[in-house]
Amino acid sequence: MGIQTRRAAAAGGLGLLMLASQPATADDSGSEAGAAAPVFSLGVVEVRGARSPIVTPAESVSAEAIQTWHRDDLSEAISLLPGVHLQNVGQRRERLIAVRGYSSRQVPLFIDGVPVYVPYDGNVDFSRFGVDYVSEIVVGKGLASLLYGPNVLGGAINVISRKPVAPLEISAASQFEQGEAGGTLASRATASVGGRHGSWYAHATYAYFESGGYALPDSFKPTANEDGGRRENSGSGDQTIAAKVGYTYRDDDEIALAYYRQDGQKDSPPYAGRAPGVQARFWRWPYWDKQSFYLSTRNGLFGNQATLRTRVYYDTFRNSLSSYDNARYSSFTRPFAFQDSAYSDYTYGGNADVEWRWNPDHATRVAIHGKQDVHRERDAAGLPQERYEDLSGAIAIEHGWRLTERVTITPSYGYSVQRGLRADNVSNGSTTRFPPGRADAQNAEMVLDIAATATGRLTAGFSRKTRFPTIKDRYSFRLGSAIPNAQLAPESAWNYEFGWHERRGRWELDATLFQSDLDDAIENVTIPAGQCSAPNPTCFQLQNVGEQRNRGAELAFGWQWFDALKIDAQATLLDRDNRSRPELRQLDTPEQKYRLGLRWTPLAGVTGKFEAQYETRRWSTTDGARYANGYTLLNSFVRYAPGLVPGLGIEAGLRNLADQKYAYQEGFFEPGRTWLLQLDWRLTGRSAGAGQ
Repeated sequence: MGIQTRRAAAAGGLGLLMLASQPATADDSGSEAGAAAPVFSLGVVEVRGARSPIVTPAESVSAEAIQTWHRDDLSEAISLLPGVHLQNVGQRRERLIAVRGYSSRQVPLFIDGVPVYVPYDGNVDFSRFGVDYVSEIVVGKGLASLLYGPNVLGGAINVISRKPVAPLEISAASQFEQGEAGGTLASRATASVGGRHGSWYAHATYAYFESGGYALPDSFKPTANEDGGRRENSGSGDQTIAAKVGYTYRDDDEIALAYYRQDGQKDSPPYAGRAPGVQARFWRWPYWDKQSFYLSTRNGLFGNQATLRTRVYYDTFRNSLSSYDNARYSSFTRPFAFQDSAYSDYTYGGNADVEWRWNPDHATRVAIHGKQDVHRERDAAGLPQERYEDLSGAIAIEHGWRLTERVTITPSYGYSVQRGLRADNVSNGSTTRFPPGRADAQNAEMVLDIAATATGRLTAGFSRKTRFPTIKDRYSFRLGSAIPNAQLAPESAWNYEFGWHERRGRWELDATLFQSDLDDAIENVTIPAGQCSAPNPTCFQLQNVGEQRNRGAELAFGWQWFDALKIDAQATLLDRDNRSRPELRQLDTPEQKYRLGLRWTPLAGVTGKFEAQYETRRWSTTDGARYANGYTLLNSFVRYAPGLVPGLGIEAGLRNLADQKYAYQEGFFEPGRTWLLQLDWRLTGRSAGAGQ
């Protein structure tokens, strides 16, 4: 399956197929490289399986959909879903995700159930993460399970890796992209190998990406810091390794050790807009590296009446940023310039949950989480290192109750706590400490699932969820323009959702209404300028003063018109209001998003794919002075799978077919028309008992 909405199998087994495409078999000569990948079940957080009545609403993007539409990093893959918007934090060149208007800090990322983020600010650059190791991406929104742990105020994103099932599985792909300007060649290569032998299995993936930069659309007019053609300072590169080894014993008990490493570097294009007063920055990250180890287990207890799952992990992050004087990138003499501002962070922790199946109509899950975050930074060479430490934990319980054959309810409750252990304050070469802080929060959720008809299902629910402020929120001086607030409290939100899910033969429909009311939102509050050290006309402090409302609708329709043609259509409507300061614009999300995908197979081995997406404008400043215009983006690809070589595929196509000039944030324009060529191959050796 491609993109789908999932409900617990025990709640009727009805899933919505948003992208009307069937899974490719391992030796299908027309399949995408790496498609239909088996799921690594130890990485799953939501309940699956007929033994449990617990309802856990979630949507997913499969490996097949990711490959079909050439979504080459996590940000592009997740944005295939309705209600999800891709964002670009312009000057930092970070790709983030907004889910129903909530940012990546309020909708955290997990890989196989392990939290992944930068401890300092809670964000993560989704574009630095490839997708070649992915079996599926599960996205829970306002009713995401509380078992994920703290900070899932607006939902949770869980990237689940692959698990081999055959004795030998090999895949490889090579891809080239070229913009319509010199020096914009991008190359990507991936290779994976794995297999299962008896009770043991192992899998490893390597991915390489290098880009000299990208080309702007022909319609771009030169500005002070950009002359058009190849985008200034837009090169980047990444190498990724993902590996795991696992052992299954005593029926379905399992243990697996996984390793993930990403080494990258990126340049950040300067501001290329025309708005007055916006100062261009000339930034480069010589390294942006992340590394993770995690151990996962699953054990049946009391004759498999209960299941215990555990995860322990250790995650490191390091990067370095240099801010240059100008576009020559050779000196550091101006007040905003610095060299080698280095971060060195790590997180270690674990979580465990136990599911007890009382009888076919009742099941309970209890989860506990604990972790410690450490952020270390040195603002420039020769300055003292600053150290920050946070300790956080959570406990959650959810109970599934099948009232009748058609009606199931799942209430949940969670408690979380955050304690600041250390926060250094370096000023004039000396180090003092901020006073430690502590905050706690209570969370709750109720989900109702009704199999209303033979083909339709209703899901409704509400939740109260929270997010703790990050280290940056509480302690950063923002280069002298802000005063820290170590006593910031958590944000809290009430989420409401009502959805209908219909599946009938060749067509499927998913319609959802939602609203979220955010209280205690963390916002800038202007204070006397004399309290700040920077020569700015304003000075601010983050405080819990904001109220916000996000509401809207999501619609997804999938139609297998006839055997050779598959259609996927989506619509997202989003209305965001700052209820405490109505005059302020809400940033970086469009009010409307529409997507259409067509997949046509006129001949055996030949597939044409066309994708169109339209988004309305986005505000880039709260006063409305800067905004990114709405746009229509067209992509088209043709795939040929010669039957003489099983598993071989050749693909060519165009991204941004119409050479549309567009941006996610004003002044930071995205690539123009780009040509793509890909060669891929996949081999799976089957054996008795091995299968998908």
